[in-house]
Amino acid sequence: MSAATVIFAREDLSIPGAAALMRNDAPVDAESHFFNLLRDSNPDAVVLDLSRSPAKGIETILKIRQRNPVPILVVCDPQDAAAQEFRFAGAADCIPTPIDVLVLNRALQQIIKVTRSHRQQSGSAAGAFAFAGFTFYPRRDLLAVASGATLGLTSSESRLLLHFVSYPWRLCPRAEIAGALYGEDRVVGDRAIDIIVNRLRRKLGALRGVAAGKLIKTEFRRGYMLVASVSTLTENDSEGVPA
Repeated sequence: MSAATVIFAREDLSIPGAAALMRNDAPVDAESHFFNLLRDSNPDAVVLDLSRSPAKGIETILKIRQRNPVPILVVCDPQDAAAQEFRFAGAADCIPTPIDVLVLNRALQQIIKVTRSHRQQSGSAAGAFAFAGFTFYPRRDLLAVASGATLGLTSSESRLLLHFVSYPWRLCPRAEIAGALYGEDRVVGDRAIDIIVNRLRRKLGALRGVAAGKLIKTEFRRGYMLVASVSTLTENDSEGVPA
């Protein structure tokens, strides 16, 4: 794997092995330290160990997701029902404990490969896409509506939406979507794709009502289609990106 920056953290966002930090003779709490490090280091991924306290996992993942779109690799029992909930909350993948270095390396390689590819694709894409009352900013993983309301997307949700707005009114087969989300050389189950599609639908609905979630149409056993006309906005058109 090429040089990459990865942050390892526990369910309380403390960092294993980190020395206690002092500011004005007062200790900095673990959560503040984590988010400061996340902001300053701009990592390629976060490895979050939830093996000891899985009950707190969803809260921790959502806390990260609300402030940063960094991919999250969770350490837990992949067969546990909680693993699916972690993916719903925004985790990119799960690996078992005890950690196998080779498994960890492969998972990080895949996550970083797909994420970097998405960033390159977004960098060469239009400044933004407008569809059905939404404006989508792929470089910021951000959805906005005319009222000024905005909602952040995870990197996988943003990759999926970028694929849909690139091919509106066209059936996108599951294999094609899997390639856009995970890379062409990785085999994934239908359930993994369904989870991300449903997360994206919920976010569309959260901004513009239940009907907006139906903009992504299911073609049973075949794939999905964005049933909306899409227009692209240039850099100049999209200068007013919400802060």
